[in-house]
Amino acid sequence: MLHPYIRFRTRLARQAVAQLAARLRGSAEIVAFVFGPLLVGLLAFAALPAMLAAARPLPLALPLLLLHGAAMSLPVALLRPRLAPAGVRAWLHPLPVPGRLEWQAGVVVAALLVLPLALAYLASLAIWVAQHPAWLAPGRAVAGTALSFLLTWGCAAWLLARAGEPPRTPRAARRDTRVRQPDAAPARRGRHYLWRQLFWLPLWRNGSLAGPRQLALLAGLGIAFAAWMLAPLPRALGAVVASVLLVLLVHDADTSLRAQAARITLAGAGWPVATQALAWRARAVLLLTLAIVLAVLAGAGAAAGAWHGGAGKLWLWLLLACLCPALLVLTPPFTARGRMALVALCMMMLCAVGSKAWT
Repeated sequence: MLHPYIRFRTRLARQAVAQLAARLRGSAEIVAFVFGPLLVGLLAFAALPAMLAAARPLPLALPLLLLHGAAMSLPVALLRPRLAPAGVRAWLHPLPVPGRLEWQAGVVVAALLVLPLALAYLASLAIWVAQHPAWLAPGRAVAGTALSFLLTWGCAAWLLARAGEPPRTPRAARRDTRVRQPDAAPARRGRHYLWRQLFWLPLWRNGSLAGPRQLALLAGLGIAFAAWMLAPLPRALGAVVASVLLVLLVHDADTSLRAQAARITLAGAGWPVATQALAWRARAVLLLTLAIVLAVLAGAGAAAGAWHGGAGKLWLWLLLACLCPALLVLTPPFTARGRMALVALCMMMLCAVGSKAWT
């Protein structure tokens, strides 16, 4: 018989996941229609990093497995504000909930969240063990995947067991308690100041995960592009992952920018500032930043000598990689379903060109 507090936490988690699934339902339909066969194929690679790490010598295998297990818990860290909102945490903090009960609730909720990952690992293990390639040691592969999964479960439980902690006060507010006078009118500030205050800092403040999420997508894009160029795995896989992460990064950044621009338009109705022009300048900064990122990736690939053999098609991929962000950022939002259709189209074009670069 579960404790009422554990039942409360599991019900809260199910409600949060159901709300997120309802928001993503239209997007999931389009992604499943366009990338359905690819997603089924990628299921076979779910446990591949853990199996490759387990095949290494033990002094190297253990750190790699620990790193992989911790990295796989990052989605739970991103979902934590939904699973334990600030209002719920503030309400839970004064309650006499023992630390042991907090841990039990965290373990149970984490088990619900990592269950799909466990099923994906089992399917991937079954596929690879049935094929039995030369590098695979079945016993070590199963043990390494199990160790990575248990570490992911443990990290997720640790993150969720701290739900009873009160929301943290921003550091600047704790450090400076002086009464401040209102800032000068926004029109008296420079353009860089306005962009920083109205579009950059909101990505990181007030518990927003937009900034960390976009930073994680950018890091993943760099890793996927390096894997594509250096080819430790099949090049087609690296191209597909890099293409998908690039479009997801652009889509997430543009969605955050549009939402912030809408808030500024309402809040700044009385400001002596052209808010629409300010939003267009923010879009220009976003596109320029993406162009710089692509230029750095292309330069790094050329410096590493990874452009031989498929340079012509890689230039075509880079051209599309510059055009797709402009298409997503500069077009009207349409409907949610139309927006996701445009995102899926960009993914499909980039994946198709990138996966054929070395063929």
